[in-house]
Amino acid sequence: MQVSGNYNFRKHLEFLGLSHNPFPVAPDNTDFYISQHNDIVITKLIQAVLSRKGFMLLTGEVGLGKTTLSRRIIQVLEEQDVETSLILQSFFQGENLLKEIIRDFGMPTKDTGDDLSTLMTGLNDFLLEKNKAGINCAIVIDDAQNLSIESLELIRMISNLEADREKLVQILLVGQPELLDKLNCHELRQLKSRVAIRQNPIPLKKTEIEKYIQFKLNMAGDQGKITVRPDTLKNLYKLTSGNLRKLNILMDQALHQAFLNNTHTIKPGFISKADKELDFDIPAGKNTGLFFKFTLFLLVLIIIGTGAGTAFFYYHSSNKKKKATKKSNIAIVQNPVSNTLLKNNKDNKKKIKTFVADSVASFLSAYGLESFSIQFQQALNRKKLKDIGELIFDRTGLQLIRLNAVSTHVRQKYDILSSIDPDTGKTGFYLFWKPGLKIVKFYTGYRAEEIKDLQRLLVRVHLYDYNIDGIVGQIIMKSVKEFQRLSSLPVTGFPDPETIFALADMEK
Repeated sequence: MQVSGNYNFRKHLEFLGLSHNPFPVAPDNTDFYISQHNDIVITKLIQAVLSRKGFMLLTGEVGLGKTTLSRRIIQVLEEQDVETSLILQSFFQGENLLKEIIRDFGMPTKDTGDDLSTLMTGLNDFLLEKNKAGINCAIVIDDAQNLSIESLELIRMISNLEADREKLVQILLVGQPELLDKLNCHELRQLKSRVAIRQNPIPLKKTEIEKYIQFKLNMAGDQGKITVRPDTLKNLYKLTSGNLRKLNILMDQALHQAFLNNTHTIKPGFISKADKELDFDIPAGKNTGLFFKFTLFLLVLIIIGTGAGTAFFYYHSSNKKKKATKKSNIAIVQNPVSNTLLKNNKDNKKKIKTFVADSVASFLSAYGLESFSIQFQQALNRKKLKDIGELIFDRTGLQLIRLNAVSTHVRQKYDILSSIDPDTGKTGFYLFWKPGLKIVKFYTGYRAEEIKDLQRLLVRVHLYDYNIDGIVGQIIMKSVKEFQRLSSLPVTGFPDPETIFALADMEK
């Protein structure tokens, strides 16, 4: 089949407003997402290198980001003036492996010879010279499970190089669990005994998947246009169990599907379709599980028919301009469907009527947002307030905030809508405010004026005492996490609207 040379493989990215593919299959150290667990892994391994522990392992299953972690470790070590040698091609064995290590350290290899003793002497001299200059050295070998027994024994010999009771070189082997099987063999018992630290990455937790996806989209230039539905996130976790490589593959395909369907919403069906196309076990066209899906569909219809689950909404007025009730300033509405019909849903051909709870109507009226009543009620019923929140913000500058708890100060200052989730029994509190600061991008090295504003807010609450330079670094990230922890907010490390609201409220 003849293919046109004018095909634009970036067309779907341009449609979605992205500067590059946010979900590459190859290791991505530029847009590196630091989960809480991976932050610990990186910290421990870097500390082990800097304190010259000698021999370390980073092992884990396929697709958990080991290679990306090793690149990140290399980057940090080089920032700490550690000389590094990174071996990516583990098909190098024996003397060839040693020559590749020497070459990657920047040493000339023409006159080193090919015999093992000459190569070892040359490496030892190089490491001694660096040690005298106060420079630490590290070797990182990726896919180390492919190394032969003989090559691993060579690694042991290299790890023996010492001077003044200090290891001349620190070695990190990165590999799959098969590496551990090799180290458990009798021939490598000496090497195994030298392991000073072992770390392993783990899959993303269910609660981390949304943060990961939003981080990747933000880094690729998304300005909030792309929406990933909650049921899409559930489907992703179900199909990937938090495996990063699988997540990237499915999300990459889902972006293509969004483009083909002319939408900026990532739907669960896009993920399922991508997964089926990659499933080598199920023959194409086979309707596996069709009867089960049909039965489940009928069950859902029965549950809906019985009217299972009732949400409760409460409206709390700040009473700045209203007369307080005698008994309480909280109006309790046990049925979100009011007796007052506001409007027919014109988009529904069957003319399904939308009712707005009195508490919701009063809440929106307090902010002058009566025109959004129907859309807000619909979004509240569906637990999908993101789109309507962004619409209101774009048109009015009022930002919707959801909190798990509210202080007396906030109750006195803002009109609040409380909603009880019938599924979890938990209460959420909603309010609107006009933010003086909104942060869309927040990653290591990012520089912007709004970051300076965030740094100043953190200074005023005594959680940041570094430069007001407008640059995102580890210090400000840790400060944000600490504030979120002290304020009982989700500890994400990202200054989301709720965090900015709490910071501004504490400042005053």
